[in-house]
Amino acid sequence: MKKVYAALTLLILLALSLCTPAMAAMEYSVIYDETESLGSQELTMQGEQTLPQLSQALGLDLRVDVLTQNSYDGLGDAAAGIYEEYDYGYGEHKEGVTLTILLEQQDEDTYRMVDENDWCVYARLSDKRGSSQELSDAIYDAVQPYMAAQAWNGEDITMSAVALTQAVDAMAETAEEYILTNCPPTGSGEDADVEEPVPDSITMQYVFDVAGLLPYEKWEKLEARAEIISQKQDCGVYFVLVNDYTEYGNGSVFEVTYQLYHSNQLGMGSERDGIIVLLSMAERDYAMFVYGEYAEYAFDEYGQEKLEEQFLGDFGENDWYGGISNYLDTCEEYLTKADAGKPVRRPYWIWFIIATGCSCLAAGTVCLWLLRKMKSVHQKAEANAYLTAGGLHLTKQYDRYTHTTETRTKIQKESSGGSGGSTYSESGGGGSGRSGKF
Repeated sequence: MKKVYAALTLLILLALSLCTPAMAAMEYSVIYDETESLGSQELTMQGEQTLPQLSQALGLDLRVDVLTQNSYDGLGDAAAGIYEEYDYGYGEHKEGVTLTILLEQQDEDTYRMVDENDWCVYARLSDKRGSSQELSDAIYDAVQPYMAAQAWNGEDITMSAVALTQAVDAMAETAEEYILTNCPPTGSGEDADVEEPVPDSITMQYVFDVAGLLPYEKWEKLEARAEIISQKQDCGVYFVLVNDYTEYGNGSVFEVTYQLYHSNQLGMGSERDGIIVLLSMAERDYAMFVYGEYAEYAFDEYGQEKLEEQFLGDFGENDWYGGISNYLDTCEEYLTKADAGKPVRRPYWIWFIIATGCSCLAAGTVCLWLLRKMKSVHQKAEANAYLTAGGLHLTKQYDRYTHTTETRTKIQKESSGGSGGSTYSESGGGGSGRSGKF
């Protein structure tokens, strides 16, 4: 009996040892990571949402494998072997693309790419839909910039995770472009004929793309990013893309943005704190509106000007994704500083320079005026030449101050980001903002 128990124990231990490599890896749906160190919110979203949804739409299986050991003759053979062993691919022809990376463990939490060629792209495509080699080459070229040695040298695993995120984005975008250009899906995948989901054009979300300028996967990233910032900072961060703002309200682009904010009950908390930017494509108008005590504390007039500088130039070049990304990043930065009691404010030395400059200008003007008044005066050779006839007489004169009349005129300040820009402020806590052209 003891021998039986011993044999069973050995069998169990053997089974566990065989299972260990699989258990040691992290799986983010279609992204497989044996290092367990490259995980991030972005990679999780890519593995669980972006790649699976795009794969179904294209009929092309998109996967990533990060390995720490290779039992095959080469990494290319490993990629092909894993593809077959784990039954990758969509449809009858098992079509798909994989990005395979081999890393070596340096210490407990550090991994590096030993050789710059320790990564490869494997593609399988039917002859009816295109060339496997062409697709593989196109994705290889797109991914290569993110495989630079400095990103994978083992010194910073966070840098490697960022590089992997960028590489996955490049792979997805290139695969989508190739398939849609050369061989649109015709039922090769399990759900190849499923229409690409689009953002809800009725219910206002954090990023509202009614103009259809963002691919779904990019909109999804921005939407998730905006939601995280809004929830974490307890201040709504919104962005709206429309074809023509006049279809959504009355008045100027700023007034329509104001109406959109309130009609949709945007904002976080009891005070409905939030910030919203609207872009209108028809005349390239934009507006920014800030509402709520905390939001206006984080984004005062100077803060709005500096925030605008971070994204308006991108929109001038039609870089919608880059501009919104910079907008969200800067909003998070400003809100974080405000939460710490150190909001972005105009530096004190600027006021000193302005005051000094105004003083010098005023003094110079007075001196110039006095010099002009003395241009008819000539030096006399004798002292008595300076005396008037009848001698010198002193008189007294008093100027009595009664009152001053002051007239104030509101000056509209131009926006730094575009022509005809203006700042706005609503009294009674009604919010503030800016508008102009991009």
